[in-house]
Amino acid sequence: MKEEMIFKQMEFVRTRTLKALEATTEEQADVIPEGFNNSIRWNFGHILVNHENLLAGFLQKEKEIPSHYIDLFNARTSPRDWQTEPPSLDELRMHLSQQIEAMRTHYQGRLEEERESPFKLGSIMEFSTLGELFTFSNWHEGLHQGAITSLKRAQGIEK
Repeated sequence: MKEEMIFKQMEFVRTRTLKALEATTEEQADVIPEGFNNSIRWNFGHILVNHENLLAGFLQKEKEIPSHYIDLFNARTSPRDWQTEPPSLDELRMHLSQQIEAMRTHYQGRLEEERESPFKLGSIMEFSTLGELFTFSNWHEGLHQGAITSLKRAQGIEK
């Protein structure tokens, strides 16, 4: 797959995420409906943190998001356990927008780079190149877009 197509997919997916964020109020963002573990805000933050963890971690570069976001939005965290105030939707929007621009800047021309030891997703999948991790990260963001839609439906916001 050509590099430009991977970046276009990434931009398409992120544009959809930002549109969903634009259609979310601060009040809606923190509701955790019955049967759910997280909120809409958590899912937006998790998308941001996941990209940083995977891509910056793969290249062993410093993350470009506030460090406390990791504690709030990492895998296996929940808003029910938050001890600090989460960022506003405007803050998340700013970081998500900046991240997409930074990805092109930092990673363009590098998608074929291999890591000495592949990133392992449990025992079922390994990612050897940055490009492979990009495509996984795009899929993961889409997965959380679905979670956001489900959370909105559970609140009666979307059909």
